[in-house]
Amino acid sequence: MKRKRNQAKIKKILKKRGYPKGKVPQGKEAHHPKSKAEGGKDIPSNIRVISKRKHIIIHKRRRKRGKI
Repeated sequence: MKRKRNQAKIKKILKKRGYPKGKVPQGKEAHHPKSKAEGGKDIPSNIRVISKRKHIIIHKRRRKRGKI
């Protein structure tokens, strides 16, 4: 089940981590290690900034395991 992310919270977390205007650099994305569907939350400890390519690989593996 897909859950909505709180974009305002994510933006605030990214600003605290030093990303201007709460946006990640080009070629990067914000990622939830514990997905929203698995009960993950929009909190600093559950948000990472990773490359777009790595993000695609992670979610591809999750789909294979049936986690998404």
